[in-house]
Amino acid sequence: MLILFTIVSDHRFQRIAMKFKFCSDGDCPLWALAALHALSSLPVPIFRNLLHHVVEEHPDDGIMEILKDTNLSSREECARAAAVLRWTLKQTHRCGCSGVQLARDLLVLGVPRAHASAIADAAESGREAYEAHIKNNGFMINKLTDITASPGPEGTVDTIKLTLHVDEVFTGEQKTDELIIDKSQAKVLLEEMKKALKRMEEIDV
Repeated sequence: MLILFTIVSDHRFQRIAMKFKFCSDGDCPLWALAALHALSSLPVPIFRNLLHHVVEEHPDDGIMEILKDTNLSSREECARAAAVLRWTLKQTHRCGCSGVQLARDLLVLGVPRAHASAIADAAESGREAYEAHIKNNGFMINKLTDITASPGPEGTVDTIKLTLHVDEVFTGEQKTDELIIDKSQAKVLLEEMKKALKRMEEIDV
């Protein structure tokens, strides 16, 4: 949880513990807090342009063009700006946080009202698409799109290299994983998969 300090009448500091709905009722990570504060320095039109660019998932190269005349023009700052906006929107959806509550949380964190309102509006606009996506893929960690088998690396005996092509459900990122297994293990794995498929067909309704 974020720890805020206030000065009481006898000049001592009193700690106020706060929780944030879009952070799973917990802390706001320091990196996100710092990045949000950095974005607060942007003029509202530039900030809205940046937010729209991120929400529409345009290439990140365009972010440098948007921020070229600001104090966030470096490649590192541009990457951080995009990352914190994506993270905030995803956290809002995953935690079931309303746009109104998100705006309140951001205001407490020191984000200017116009910036907080823009992020909250973007979160509300994308909520329906997010919920539809979860409904269709909510019980899936990732999606196996292809698998290939080839002889194992040189120097190994009786091995097979399995290459798994996977689409991450929540990020949309495509990944490739490689496994080196014994041929005997491959046969056992195939038999187990056949049993699993048969079982799924039996319970399919």
